[in-house]
Amino acid sequence: MAININIEPSEEIEAQEQPKQPPVPQVEINIRKTLDGKLMILDHNQIDIIIDTKMKKVMTFPKDNISDEIYDVQNNYFKYMIQQGIILPESVQAGNVFGSIEGKYPEAVDDNINENQVVVFSTSRFIDIERPKFATQQFIEDEIEDNYVDPTPEDSTELGEVPQEPKKGSITPYRIRRYLSGYGYYEWGMNWILSISL
Repeated sequence: MAININIEPSEEIEAQEQPKQPPVPQVEINIRKTLDGKLMILDHNQIDIIIDTKMKKVMTFPKDNISDEIYDVQNNYFKYMIQQGIILPESVQAGNVFGSIEGKYPEAVDDNINENQVVVFSTSRFIDIERPKFATQQFIEDEIEDNYVDPTPEDSTELGEVPQEPKKGSITPYRIRRYLSGYGYYEWGMNWILSISL
């Protein structure tokens, strides 16, 4: 006599057989949206990053003063984005606002990829790489300010601890400086020449 046994896969086996969806990367970033649809990323402490989703363009603006340090940060940002394959290298140029730099990014070939999200995600990763520099610079500035405002006993002297002297330093207060003495010699020479000619 034959026995028929029906084996049905359990729910755990079915769940294991189904391909797992890759996790969607998520970032926390200080971002705002303008009235015309641009994305403003303000997390960096030296530059503001604007993403124009319609023109497919990324722009960077200095937060405060323009300096070589700000340009280096902007240059490092666009180098990073070019290495990631996001920004077109030939499109990086100065913007129409003084101190700004901009570059364009292409549309994604794959329909499943949103190029705007890729730009935001890569920008967030760049800011995370730069974050230790922010902390170090802030720590150094705070330490310097603390040393000026509240110095240690080894780095300061109390009033009267260093005795006063009638003369200190190598330049006396009544000595004519070189630039003044040069003018005096010139004036004396001119008077001497005039007196001889008369």
